[in-house]
Amino acid sequence: GLHSRLTKDIVNFLNATNLQLQKLDRRRTAAIQRLSRLVTAVWPRAQVKLYGSHVTGLCLPSSDLDFVICLPAVHKNAPAVAPGALEGRNAINESSQKLLARKLKGESWIDPRSIKLIDRTVIPIIKVSTKDTRARTLQLDISFDGPVHHGLDAIELSNDIMKELPMVRPLVLILKQFLLDRALLIAYTGGLSSYCLFLMVARYLQEQPSSWGDCGSLLMGFLDFYGNSFDPRVTGISVARRQYFARRAPYVGNKSTFRSSDFLRRHSFTEKEQNWQRPSRYHKPEHGKPYTFDPLFVEDPLSAGNNVGRNAFRIFQVQRAFSDAHRALVASLEWENVSNINEEVDYPLLKCLLQSEDVFYDL
Repeated sequence: GLHSRLTKDIVNFLNATNLQLQKLDRRRTAAIQRLSRLVTAVWPRAQVKLYGSHVTGLCLPSSDLDFVICLPAVHKNAPAVAPGALEGRNAINESSQKLLARKLKGESWIDPRSIKLIDRTVIPIIKVSTKDTRARTLQLDISFDGPVHHGLDAIELSNDIMKELPMVRPLVLILKQFLLDRALLIAYTGGLSSYCLFLMVARYLQEQPSSWGDCGSLLMGFLDFYGNSFDPRVTGISVARRQYFARRAPYVGNKSTFRSSDFLRRHSFTEKEQNWQRPSRYHKPEHGKPYTFDPLFVEDPLSAGNNVGRNAFRIFQVQRAFSDAHRALVASLEWENVSNINEEVDYPLLKCLLQSEDVFYDL
């Protein structure tokens, strides 16, 4: 059928992605070894660990390498903000992030112009690029372990979810490339983080029958639901509780939730739920949680008080992109001359979604 054509396109896309990732192995291994040598030269007992999509298998050829540096307890104390009354200006210790960023500038394999320290976030990150040709450059995101850093814990969570829901990986990879092409996969510029997208896909798949294994149909359903039906202003997402919940009510346990069975598969709310009113902009959330004002609420399974979607202020742009993609796919699938689709193209039906073909052919 037509949907199976789309599934075939997705399989071809995954095979091309896997092939390109294999070509990255040597450069990836070299980057890990070089960073580990630098870090242990500064902090001899520190550990450098890789986490994120390159560990879980949810990475694209262009995905960043995510590192977390685990320092011995003696190095974890925060530096003083200002020197004491009897101390000179040089008494202030620089943060671990700033120290490492300074050391990275002297590394011959790092492009010094690429170094960016993003420290006004919950978890400060150093972003750097390796020194190479544009097509061979690797992007590194380096952070330090701490109480709110759940990167390593997320590996086990992601693996457990993918074991239960095998269709998560193909959908996440397609959608990551789709959002990346549109600059909507960067959390600190208002797009979705990869983790947020992963949880949105997982929550959608939790609603589908376990026997439903057609990638094409599931992709169409995801784009239709989140692009045309889901309203982030009134509905939150919880993978841990396997629920969508009403954001208009105070977020207190199960009082703010409704049954998953109230949802229509692949679509959205029943007529009753469609009549919900947007929460009052003056509603004051309980317990100081500003969930009412966040553009998107995606509960973090590793930390219930953490909203993974709190920075997604471009969520409506993301939804519009999903809706447009769904409409384009429907048009492609209903094209009466579909049998004449150019079979020489690796993924003809996905062409309306994926813009950056150079990702797959230039590496």
